[in-house]
Amino acid sequence: MSTLRTNALEGVDAKNSITIVAGAGNITTTNVQEGLTKVWIDIPEGQASINDSFNVATLTDTGTGDGAVNFTSSFANTTYCVLSASEDGASSTSVRTHDITEGQKTTAKYDFETFVVNASSNRTDTDVRSYSGIHGDLA
Repeated sequence: MSTLRTNALEGVDAKNSITIVAGAGNITTTNVQEGLTKVWIDIPEGQASINDSFNVATLTDTGTGDGAVNFTSSFANTTYCVLSASEDGASSTSVRTHDITEGQKTTAKYDFETFVVNASSNRTDTDVRSYSGIHGDLA
């Protein structure tokens, strides 16, 4: 097996795209800049700290189940995609990021809330372990 060591890779046809040959002639072109997660965070139950993260400056706890993830490096615009999940052993728990019309998603942060929806469709805010990752263009 060979080892390739480098500090930089650059596509020939497009600076941020590299063609990857995945055996048996299968060729895939991937956009390196677009295809990477730019922010991710693991928030423990209680939201008082951060278990682990990348490109996160701080986590702000704004109430039960509510918070804000503040980025170290800002995004170029607010059209980034937030992928979220939560962990609760017995309930159906959701993570919702506020939409741009409410002004809670900016290039420097996004607000979120975690909640449980019971059988009667009643919603209760809850502090559960949650995770999110963001894809988009950094500034």
